[in-house]
Amino acid sequence: MKDEAQSGYKPVQDDVLKTLGIAVIAGQGVERLMSTCLTFPLHGEPMQTGEQVRALLERHSKATLGQLLNALRKRVDLHLSFDDQLDRFLQYRNVIAHRLHDVPGGFDLHSDEGRGRLKAFLLQYMDDGHIVSMVLLGVLREWARQEGIDLPGEHHLSQRMQDHFDANVVPNLEVLIRSKERGAPPKVAKSD
Repeated sequence: MKDEAQSGYKPVQDDVLKTLGIAVIAGQGVERLMSTCLTFPLHGEPMQTGEQVRALLERHSKATLGQLLNALRKRVDLHLSFDDQLDRFLQYRNVIAHRLHDVPGGFDLHSDEGRGRLKAFLLQYMDDGHIVSMVLLGVLREWARQEGIDLPGEHHLSQRMQDHFDANVVPNLEVLIRSKERGAPPKVAKSD
């Protein structure tokens, strides 16, 4: 029993379970960011009242990831590769949430092969989520900049991260996500 962690699993199993936990939390962050973008910068119409904001927040907070993606696709055109990445992210998220034990080839904690497949799957999911997050965060940051809004947490980014983001993410936003009107960048909701 010396090779079992306090969880009751072997350390190699525990490592995969920790990765699964991190993946679930990371995925929830992506969903929240997408909901926030659909509520504010990608809303597409001016919001006149606090009640409108509250209603939008409520609607998007209860939406599934699939519903959020459908709403996103209605509002903007997505580059094919980014759209494919969003689809894979949704499919992987649904496997994690609903069908982890039903995957052909098997994800299991009891064989090296199963653990390897599961960990690779989870790492791909988190990599896709990271890229989706960077694009959505870019949309949110650009909208906030246009609106003169200081985003909470922006001060937590190191200068190196901000420089990387501004050099590598922001310049690609117009290619990855565009307003359906004349191929323009996404319009942001103006609140006056």
